[in-house]
Amino acid sequence: MAANTEPSGFGAFFQRYTKTWMHAVATAGLTAFGLLSFVHRGFVLLALACYIIPPIVLYITRRGDDAAGSSMSPTDAALAEHEEPSKSERTEPEGRSATESGADSLGPPPVEPDARAESANGDERESLEETPTANREAEVEPEAESEPSSEPVADDDSPTEPTGAPASESELDDEDEPEPEPEWRVADAPTDTALLDAAVAERSSAVAVGEGGVVATTDGEEWTVVLEDGPAAQGQALHGVDATEDGQAAWVAGDGGAIGRLELDSGRHTDYSAPDDRTDNLAGIAVAGAAGDETVLAINGSGEVLRGRYRDGDCSWDEPATPGSGSSLSAVVLEGEDGYCCDTNDGVFATDDGGESFESIGIDDADGTPTGVAADEDGTCYLCTDAGIVHRYDGSRWTPERVCEETLTGIARVGDRLAVCTADGEIHERDGPTADWERADADATAGLEAIALGADLGVAVGGEGTVIERR
Repeated sequence: MAANTEPSGFGAFFQRYTKTWMHAVATAGLTAFGLLSFVHRGFVLLALACYIIPPIVLYITRRGDDAAGSSMSPTDAALAEHEEPSKSERTEPEGRSATESGADSLGPPPVEPDARAESANGDERESLEETPTANREAEVEPEAESEPSSEPVADDDSPTEPTGAPASESELDDEDEPEPEPEWRVADAPTDTALLDAAVAERSSAVAVGEGGVVATTDGEEWTVVLEDGPAAQGQALHGVDATEDGQAAWVAGDGGAIGRLELDSGRHTDYSAPDDRTDNLAGIAVAGAAGDETVLAINGSGEVLRGRYRDGDCSWDEPATPGSGSSLSAVVLEGEDGYCCDTNDGVFATDDGGESFESIGIDDADGTPTGVAADEDGTCYLCTDAGIVHRYDGSRWTPERVCEETLTGIARVGDRLAVCTADGEIHERDGPTADWERADADATAGLEAIALGADLGVAVGGEGTVIERR
């Protein structure tokens, strides 16, 4: 047991005395008479007597009362009335006096550990006695066995969210934020040579051709030159390119009868230039069918269509067909067995047998010279002209629609989306037949020559190696 360090005797009394009003008055007298000592030295004695005599008198009086056996002397009563409550008394709950808590006038006695434990046990027993029997039985009765739940049980140490709790802020942002709309943006071109035509081969790959026989491809990440001087290594300009339906191969065509086939996966190419010994300048090319079973239509400046059939590495050519009057053909498209071509004399021709034969379908009173042609799966033909007009043919009549005032140089379609490019470097597009034409925010540094669309990729190409992609 630790030794008692509390002051006793006069020291304990004086400690309590210093907390009373009597000590405060004595201190004030000491100060006042001390200041008057500057007037007369006799006030020093008065100051000391004022401060020393009162506690001595009170202590002697208290000792006499204790000897007489009084339970609380008048002196103690005066001290207890005016002294500040001790720390232990301040922590007592409201409504309990120091006497009720077992404390005497000098503070509560320390509680032994055994006593505290006995008190706690007594309170617990009293609480159990007050608790109804049924409730006590419910508290001690083991839980009934239940069927195993199919619901997953959360780990006791892991926090659980209430049912229907909101997702995290990032998840809500991901769910609420719409997918960004694809935009036309200038891409890093692999060449500064003018590019004259382009084709989207698969969802994210494309091919472009141009001056000097350059052939460039992209896998959706970057563009790479795969041929620098054409399929015959003669450096003739290539004016046309198209891809097979499965996107595994592409055909290119250009000046001097240059024709070649490129396997896009491996980069391997085969030269089929000068078909049937013809070296005419070819203005465009169209391909239908999957790789290994391909129909190829090539057009030239003499108004002729050269039809080729590619089967497992062997390519054969039919006799050329002349759909119109012999005017230079400017564009050709082939979708399955259906296709169209146009010439510079306002002539548009259709085929439904894969290019074996053609019939004239107009166009009467065309506004401008046809420069490009596109078609959709149901056979609708779209024709663009150098007067900024797009004509639509639904099988019986042509309907013109003005897009802009500039020269349209190319047109492309995928699904309901239609897009055109201009010689001034602009791109205009619309989402459906009844939608308005909108100009894309494309910053082409040179005029555009051709445009192509795919499900996930769009490509427009032009002078100085300009490439603009829609992603």
